[in-house]
Amino acid sequence: MRAVIVIPARYGSTRFPGKPLVKIAGVTLIQRVYERSRLTRSAAAVYVATDDDRIFDHVTSFGGNVVRPEGDFQTGTDRIAAALPLIESAEKTTFDAIVNVQGDEPLIDIGTVDALIDRLAQSDAAIGTLACPIETDEEFASRDVVKVVMDDFGDAIYFSRAMIGSRTASLRHIGVYAYRREALTRFVSLPQSSLERAESLEQLRGLQQRFKIVVLQTTKPHLGVDRPEDVARVENELAKHA
Repeated sequence: MRAVIVIPARYGSTRFPGKPLVKIAGVTLIQRVYERSRLTRSAAAVYVATDDDRIFDHVTSFGGNVVRPEGDFQTGTDRIAAALPLIESAEKTTFDAIVNVQGDEPLIDIGTVDALIDRLAQSDAAIGTLACPIETDEEFASRDVVKVVMDDFGDAIYFSRAMIGSRTASLRHIGVYAYRREALTRFVSLPQSSLERAESLEQLRGLQQRFKIVVLQTTKPHLGVDRPEDVARVENELAKHA
């Protein structure tokens, strides 16, 4: 399976405008995510897909691959789908799998991304994603923590911001997705679904259309940057491994 990692990077974040260019211990967020993604063993290429000249120029300045698809996109998945023809033109090849790595996770474990690509290749699923155990009751109750429940074969039954099942029966969803090419093309052609709108979770569009979503379990979540106060937390974590 020939895979490409695509990192959507939008400048106009509601909670943290300009977030991709914020410095974390002297290096921008987007550069950290890109450089960690470049450690992949399973993907043939890594690209940033952005809507902004500042991000485009910055990625170019540190030698990264970047494209800027034209248009207004509701989700990162839509941006990735629009970026794919540009990427394939640049690489002069086509890809069987497209991996959405969030642009706000500078500590992402690229080994789990490689494992996800391998898991998708070994399955008949349309989409693959990650999840880890929920450690506390507070986590389980939080609407900021997306929960997923699975069937006995490791495929997703439902995702929700609400508490579903029990804490031990649910997992914490990690927002990394690996799409088969044909699944990505079909997914972005579909209208938003009723459950997607109700939960503000785009993966529910796939479930309502009977996309099979395989879930790879990992041991812990990735530490992301959602708000300005998260920068210090990530810097502290980086310092532990310096």
